[in-house]
Amino acid sequence: MTERKEIEKQKPSEVQERAEAQVNFVRPRTSIHEYDDMVKIYMDLPGVSKENLEISYNRGELMITGRRERWDAEKTKPCYCERFDGHYKRVFSMDETLDAEKINASLNNGVLEITIPKIEAIKPRKIEIKTG
Repeated sequence: MTERKEIEKQKPSEVQERAEAQVNFVRPRTSIHEYDDMVKIYMDLPGVSKENLEISYNRGELMITGRRERWDAEKTKPCYCERFDGHYKRVFSMDETLDAEKINASLNNGVLEITIPKIEAIKPRKIEIKTG
């Protein structure tokens, strides 16, 4: 019994502190559409403002992170809550057919739209048939 009290008095390890500091992310609902000349990603991010949204590309991975503000605990006390307030995150692997240098994004009414053009050489093309 004395041994248990000694353990309780010890400070938490660095690993425990890091685990407690970890942020839990939710994967937002996403649709991906492929066209002849591009790929479009549509992502539902209700309540996420442009200032709380980050899109980055590094080594073949497109990462989207966002945050919706939490309730102000000092001003209000929720009595029933189904909405998610916190952090969103999605990571997509991109292949070499997509042009990472020309990625565009827009946020409208809580829907993030990311457009990724295909590289010119990869786009399908119609081949003309010549007559002899």
